[in-house]
Amino acid sequence: PDQLDDLHRILEDWTVDMAKVVLDELKGRLRLVDELRRKTSTTDTLEVQELQPLFYQGLWIFGPEFETIEFTSNEGMTAVIQKLFDRDIKGSRKRPDFVVLPDGSVGFYAYPKYDDHGAEMGVDRLVIVELKKPGVVVSGEQKTQCWNYVKELLTKGLLANYSRIDCYVLGSQIEQAESGERKELNDRVRILPLSFDTVLTRAKSRLLKLYDRVKSAPFLRGQNIDVYLDESAEPPVELALDTNHQAAAVANAE
Repeated sequence: PDQLDDLHRILEDWTVDMAKVVLDELKGRLRLVDELRRKTSTTDTLEVQELQPLFYQGLWIFGPEFETIEFTSNEGMTAVIQKLFDRDIKGSRKRPDFVVLPDGSVGFYAYPKYDDHGAEMGVDRLVIVELKKPGVVVSGEQKTQCWNYVKELLTKGLLANYSRIDCYVLGSQIEQAESGERKELNDRVRILPLSFDTVLTRAKSRLLKLYDRVKSAPFLRGQNIDVYLDESAEPPVELALDTNHQAAAVANAE
């Protein structure tokens, strides 16, 4: 009964459609944070580049200015850096949206600049996310590596004199003497090393610390929830979060 009263109060302030939009967005961000937490907390992560797609979805973690959905993976910039390293990545490791490095991976996410007529005229904002494998300590060398990326892109004409570039070098550990931000090109280029722990703390903070309050929510418990329809049943019936799968599992159990 108390929950029905709460539901009634919610529907006085929200339409069902509006509530679903908000909750779906929140659910997606909470799941993203949980996935990052799990993948960055162990060296058993099969490939560091598995994290790049997650950070592509989670650029909002780095600040409100990256909330726009217009940031896209820039394959042209990726191709330039791949040629810079002169590496032929084959098989399942070949990914068109970021560069695989010997000790990690790097992705380029660009936001276009428009002229007065609404036509694209270049890159207004670029985010470079370089991920280091567990065990690699982020140092001044990695920060310089990011600056070299920017210089190469400038040389190739892929960046304009108005483009702003934010570089994030992420790893399990940051060398203490190199933990500060580095700036280049009259502060148009920012290079910031961050530990995975710091990134997750930022993400939780930007979610108003809701993750810690709802971390027991069903959608954060993995793909399946064990529901014991019969105490004597062996093995227990597993119901997927998807409603259709739930209905099918219940029908089979009956």
